[in-house]
Amino acid sequence: MRIAVFGAGGIGGYLGARLAAAGEEVLLIARGPHLGVIRRDGLRVETPNGELRATPALATDDVQEAGPVDMILLGVKAWDVRAAARAMRPMIHPGTAVVTLQNGVDAPTDVAEVLGPEHVIAGVAGVRSVAVAPGRIRHLGGVDPNLVIGELVGKRGRRSSERAEQLRAALERAKVTVMVAPDIEAWLWGKLAAAAALGGVGAVVRVPTGIWRQVPEALGMLEQVANEVIAVARARGVEPPAGVVDLLKATVAAVPPDHRASLAEDVVEGRPSELEYWNGVVVRLGRQAGVATPVNDLIYASLLPREKRVRGELFFDVGSRSGSR
Repeated sequence: MRIAVFGAGGIGGYLGARLAAAGEEVLLIARGPHLGVIRRDGLRVETPNGELRATPALATDDVQEAGPVDMILLGVKAWDVRAAARAMRPMIHPGTAVVTLQNGVDAPTDVAEVLGPEHVIAGVAGVRSVAVAPGRIRHLGGVDPNLVIGELVGKRGRRSSERAEQLRAALERAKVTVMVAPDIEAWLWGKLAAAAALGGVGAVVRVPTGIWRQVPEALGMLEQVANEVIAVARARGVEPPAGVVDLLKATVAAVPPDHRASLAEDVVEGRPSELEYWNGVVVRLGRQAGVATPVNDLIYASLLPREKRVRGELFFDVGSRSGSR
């Protein structure tokens, strides 16, 4: 099986390195200095148990050079999913599956609308890893690497899960625990409840989890955000896995004191974030379903001006400022 990783950052790079080290034919689609270092030295992954070095079968920024593949692990940021799906068309053959690894519920639909739902396997990744330098990924530990995957259209009987089982077997040979879920939408919404709560609260309070988890009011906000996500999911006919909120609380209690969710980290560091795809999508879909999401509304409204400014969509209103004198 030829497996490509499109976007070899924290999660994609980690999974690609593990698969390559386990002997799979892995093609990494990357760019810039990251690509240059991988071509020269391979991909290095720092883990709590030591360093892993992997050499992919091919590292390139040219999808034509990669050619058709059997599986594509999509590791780009949520806002790049549609563009990535369009760009990867030369890599698609009738049986190719694109595995979405983004938090949120938009990525599978975005890929399906570009390439067709028959090409989508939705994934929920439990991997805490980040790109720390060109050619270098750091697995932060705290969570054993795991993935829940499922056919986007499988439950309607339009496709078997044989290819999902093939991916599961390949990843388990690479020491990544994988479960094939019959209803992947439930897992997507469960992960969104956790991500929107952990990331949204962390982004608003702007201190590491080890600090805000000591504050009952912040923990109350965490639970409210997650429950609003669950309410929106149910209004859309999806029942997230049981115990999502309890698992979230346990996760918050267990993560290292300096932990920050990626949304919170991006906000604190002044980078573009996935706000629209975490708390923003809860607000948007809640309105469509007639479900009130007041805490998600507050988080989204609080962070949106910063997000627009970082993305170059807002600037200082000099005219209004001078007119107020």
